[in-house]
Amino acid sequence: MVSGVEELLGQEAVLKPLLLAAREQRLHHCYLFEGPPSIGKHTAAVRLGMAAACTGNQELVPCGSCPTCVQMGKGLHPDLIEIGPDSTKKTSVISRQQAREVVRQVGLRRYNASWRTFVIDPVDLLQPAAANALLKTLEEPPAGTGFILVTDRASSLLPTVLSRTQRVRFRPVPEARLVAWLEERGVDQARRVARLAQGSPGRALTLADDGLAAQDALRSEVLEVLAGGVVAIVPYAEKMVRGNRTLWQSRVGDLLDTLEGLVRDAALVGAGRTEGLLNEDRQALVQAWSDALWPRGIQILQRALSQAREQLFLNVNGRLMIETLLSRFAAALGKARRAA
Repeated sequence: MVSGVEELLGQEAVLKPLLLAAREQRLHHCYLFEGPPSIGKHTAAVRLGMAAACTGNQELVPCGSCPTCVQMGKGLHPDLIEIGPDSTKKTSVISRQQAREVVRQVGLRRYNASWRTFVIDPVDLLQPAAANALLKTLEEPPAGTGFILVTDRASSLLPTVLSRTQRVRFRPVPEARLVAWLEERGVDQARRVARLAQGSPGRALTLADDGLAAQDALRSEVLEVLAGGVVAIVPYAEKMVRGNRTLWQSRVGDLLDTLEGLVRDAALVGAGRTEGLLNEDRQALVQAWSDALWPRGIQILQRALSQAREQLFLNVNGRLMIETLLSRFAAALGKARRAA
């Protein structure tokens, strides 16, 4: 059983003070763990919940071996409650019904742990009515109960929720350290994987597991679509949003990541930098994009991407959102969209 800060690459400075506070029984009643995706926030939340309830006699908490740690580590302990999207809803939301259930559970006595933890992840999926239903509970939970809210998008949270939390920022892992970590695990093309992961160990492992090929295929696909103009964009948008909304949100998220990487590289080249490119294997393409976009077009497409990212998590027409975004790219790039 893993304990302490093990396997939380690059987050030691964040987690160690929290574990110490757990050992000394002086945890804040509501934390907000914020930072990039797949960086270890949820794992850290569970680890902190274990530490707060650990019954081991070791100096290191959580000990990872006491009955409470073992059960919490397996997700089986009733005093570590994890709340995610409502499986009964067609869209990814944390519903008012779920919030009411949390309030009900908070009112019950703890099972047998000295500290009960509720982990809400991702908290940015809270419907407004659900968030409002939780406000009083987040502000004044009963003694021995705490909340850890997890998000990649802290800016989307209601101010009334933010004001009730102690914010904890998780930051990307430095590239050199991520490369070394990947090389220790025998990952091929560790430097490229680390760069594309942009400081996220979870993302790096996904890329290492056949993810690079999928990434390259998606990039080629979207470049071909942009080269084809409106005739290609419309059917592509329709294809991207087929099926369950949760599934196509993930696909569109990958598309946005790919486009953001290309625009980022074009901006770097426009500013006179050639190191640190995410698409260093396609330098001619990046140069063509930079020539076409720098500087005004970069700003236009960055705003378009930011808007699309926000809309992705709202109840908007996904097909129309993708059509609009790709049409803006095609118009801004002009002939550069056909660059090799």
